[in-house]
Amino acid sequence: MRNQSSLLSPKNFIGFAAVLMTSLECYFDESGTHDGSPAVCVAGYLFNREARQKLDSEWKAALDRYELPFFRMSACAHGNPPFNRLTKNERIDIEPAVIKLINRYALLGLAIVINEAEYDHLFTRRDITGDAYSFCCWQILAGIQSWIERNQFDGEISCFFESGHKSQRLANLLMHRIFENASLRNTYRYKAHGFVEKAAVQALQAADILAWQQATQLKRWLRNDHRMRADFRALTTMPPHELFIANRKTLAGAVAYQRHLQRLPINDGVTGRLGGAWFWCPFDGEPGLLFGRVS
Repeated sequence: MRNQSSLLSPKNFIGFAAVLMTSLECYFDESGTHDGSPAVCVAGYLFNREARQKLDSEWKAALDRYELPFFRMSACAHGNPPFNRLTKNERIDIEPAVIKLINRYALLGLAIVINEAEYDHLFTRRDITGDAYSFCCWQILAGIQSWIERNQFDGEISCFFESGHKSQRLANLLMHRIFENASLRNTYRYKAHGFVEKAAVQALQAADILAWQQATQLKRWLRNDHRMRADFRALTTMPPHELFIANRKTLAGAVAYQRHLQRLPINDGVTGRLGGAWFWCPFDGEPGLLFGRVS
């Protein structure tokens, strides 16, 4: 599940060259980290600082019209406080208003959601992979690093997470691993990281919408419902989004590919050659992955 329109298109961003030497900000949020949730999701948006400031101002104005102190997608969807003061039609109206601001001002959206039971089946060495939340964070950062390479970004990026959340310690450890390694600092264009109150930071509330939508999508998949919500579709229209739903098959494929790159043996599947190409296929008989020609 992927939406990767070209960020260099003038339709998406005018004056993009000015961004390549500036300082950007990325805001991360998570969904489904509570006990009993089948889906763990981490999502984030990348912003130019000036665009983020415009989003802040217009987002607050949109909330003020409905006398809302902040936006939280789960509360909006279910009519929980503070959205319990609004009618259903008002709740329906406020969400597309803030989605349009994300469409207008964000540079990139990234989200990964994991079926935690499938993750636990594949990754038993927590000292190597961490928990599902940590894995999601690393994959989001990998998406940012890929964006850096594609767009030859030579500026700096600051990352912000929700403060007070039970995952704060893990996020802080992850970012310190980058901060303490000169090569990783350069790879991720690390400038700083911090923890902020979601209720006070509009860009974090934007990430909350993406995290909730992506986690909800996986829950639909688990019910064998592959339809995409209309508001999720509107959200991912612009900017470019990189969306990944991780289950046993897709995670195993990612593991197999990484081991292939490292010239390591592949487990939990069938490997071999097809002509001059190397392949991996899962045991469940579903179509596998072809990685191209190898020597």
